[in-house]
Amino acid sequence: MRLRSIISIPASGAGLSEALESQADAVLLTLADDNLPVDDLRWAAVAATEKAAQAGKAVLIAVNHPRTKMLRGDIEAILNPEVKGLVLHHAIEPQDVRDTAVLLREFELQRGIEPGDTEIFPMVDTARGLLRCGDVASAAPRVGGIVFHSRNYAHDIGARDEQKGDRLAYARGQVVANARAIGGLPLIVADGLEAQYLAQYGFAGVIIRELRNVPAANAAFTPYDEIRNQHQQALERFEQARIEGSWVARHGDRIVDSAAARRSRRLVE
Repeated sequence: MRLRSIISIPASGAGLSEALESQADAVLLTLADDNLPVDDLRWAAVAATEKAAQAGKAVLIAVNHPRTKMLRGDIEAILNPEVKGLVLHHAIEPQDVRDTAVLLREFELQRGIEPGDTEIFPMVDTARGLLRCGDVASAAPRVGGIVFHSRNYAHDIGARDEQKGDRLAYARGQVVANARAIGGLPLIVADGLEAQYLAQYGFAGVIIRELRNVPAANAAFTPYDEIRNQHQQALERFEQARIEGSWVARHGDRIVDSAAARRSRRLVE
């Protein structure tokens, strides 16, 4: 699943048609919005998910936090095979992820969905979340990556928001490192204008609202052919090593283990 450009729209469906006509890899529907009744948002999200799947877009849904007591209702209403992942705002404890994973497994089994097929993307948007970032990332095997919300994080620590520069460099680096360590995708909520810089920083994709920034995001987060070829070669070496009974492969001066192979597989797909 490629997530170079993710268009964030309300679960109510406003802007859905334009998003589906764009070159964005995915749409993010948000249930964590108190401007509309949650039941209305849930039903609207189900309808939007069906349309997005028909258009060939991956669907992510931002659900309500487990401690709101609304998460179970969210998952019960919206989970189907077309929902590829849940974004979990304000993830500050590993238990937040575990609670979400337990509910996902329950409803996956009820609905004939492969257990673990629905990924979780915890969002780091506070200092507390950053402090526990590694524990949160490794809290469940189905964590598919980490989302960094630089604006909310900056507000939490009393800093000026920026996507480029050194002010939030430590936080960005922590998110990238911890996401990559589990073989996941480091994603960032941004306006898309700094996509090239963020890609060079190590992020794999961006959550944006402006459709006009989709082409730039896709270009920035698409690896060069040379990089793709290197990862393809590493993956082939690893698969050959497994056939020969080894758990790691040599690729030049690098060691390719299962985690590195998963990353390479994501990149070349």
